[in-house]
Amino acid sequence: MTKVKQFLTIFCVLTTVLTVNSAQAAKANFAYVDVPRVMASSDASKLATALLKKTLAIKQKEVTVMKADINKMKKNLEQRKNLMTLEARAELASKIRRKFREFQRLIEDNQATVDRENRRWTKKLTEALRDVIEEVGREKKYTAIFSRGQTIFVAPDIEITDKILIRLNNKTKNWFK
Repeated sequence: MTKVKQFLTIFCVLTTVLTVNSAQAAKANFAYVDVPRVMASSDASKLATALLKKTLAIKQKEVTVMKADINKMKKNLEQRKNLMTLEARAELASKIRRKFREFQRLIEDNQATVDRENRRWTKKLTEALRDVIEEVGREKKYTAIFSRGQTIFVAPDIEITDKILIRLNNKTKNWFK
């Protein structure tokens, strides 16, 4: 008889816990945002990408000019090496090596500049996106907002990516003015 009492007690407790949890789960309000899509398709992201490409093109022109100078120096050395003294040849070869080191530094500096700007814009956009998602979450009283990663299925009625994208575009519209 005691085993029956234990079983009934456990059954009642479990039923109560499951009923309470079910009621709480029914109140849960979830949403889903495709963060990579928002990051790639926002107006700010597109403008920042265009700005980075413009900066990269300017930097590439500098590299092209310096590379042409080095090639001209090498050609000059090759054409005139038989007419030059050993000392003059060594001096010109040394200038070419120095110019090549400058060329390598220029490439590294340009890449560092572009990388730094990319990180700056990515950080700024990520922070703005996080703020927008948190604002929407508070306004709509979402229990949780999920993103890609471990999400396997998302019902269309909890998908808020487009709403977040519109809000992010409004928040960042003055960044490039």
